[in-house]
Amino acid sequence: MKTFGTMRTAQRLAALSIIGLCGMAGAHAATFDCVMEPAQKVKVGSSVTGVLEQVLVNRGDVVHAGQEIARLNSGVEAASVALAKLQAGSAEAIEAQRSRLDLVKRKLARAEPLAAKGITPQDKLDELNSELEIAQRDLNAETMKQHLAQIELQRAQATFDLRTIRTPLTGLVMDKNMSAGEFVNQEAYIMTLVQLDPLYVEAYVPVSYWGKITKGLIGTVHPAEPVGGAYPAPVTVVDRVFDAASGTFGVRLELKNSDNVLPGGERCKVDFHIDAMAKNSAPDAIPAASDQLALPGSRDGQVGVQN
Repeated sequence: MKTFGTMRTAQRLAALSIIGLCGMAGAHAATFDCVMEPAQKVKVGSSVTGVLEQVLVNRGDVVHAGQEIARLNSGVEAASVALAKLQAGSAEAIEAQRSRLDLVKRKLARAEPLAAKGITPQDKLDELNSELEIAQRDLNAETMKQHLAQIELQRAQATFDLRTIRTPLTGLVMDKNMSAGEFVNQEAYIMTLVQLDPLYVEAYVPVSYWGKITKGLIGTVHPAEPVGGAYPAPVTVVDRVFDAASGTFGVRLELKNSDNVLPGGERCKVDFHIDAMAKNSAPDAIPAASDQLALPGSRDGQVGVQN
């Protein structure tokens, strides 16, 4: 006589044997086509119109974030900055009003004791108090004027700085589109910059690999010849929207490229070592399913079966 518990045990051992055989195969390598793209590609222009006075870089030059790469004619703006600096740095009017205020305070200090003794009339004391208040207000007005002059200096400096074009990234000059003497407007761009460190490796993989390729998984990137080589790179982006037409989803890897050794726009292949049993590989999954074979009326899944 065989019990159903014996049969379930046999099924469990068979399932574990199958998983063990699959585990012997271990992880398998999946290879996909990819492209190594620059992390950024920026067309640099100007927020103000004007004539280019100088372009300081050429095609192929290395640039660093914040570096000055071009300059527009800025004679008028430079003069405005110089005038604003002179006005903001002038303190003569404030010092004159402060001296006037001190003088009125001294007069009032001498008149108050005399007014208390009846020597100085009250009208004279009231007049000095009024002069003191007016002198204080005039000093406050001059102080405000200097503060406004300092703000005007900041505005003039900001306007002047707009005439200087700086690179927003560290990378290379891909194209130089304008030269000194040309007119620049808001729709034109002076040059194109690219950031090659890091490179973004873009690949599209079948949806059957969804859940197997995740952030942090290390892939091996193989650039096409004549570049060649093998470079490890982690997955940084996994698209959560599939392309229904092709049945794929996008994956991005971030490949470090110090000194810009590797070029952008190069075709490549990327290998992933993926566990063949990455999904539904838990040994408890099959025994749990086999529990559904217990017959009605059984006790703890044990039912006698006669041969």
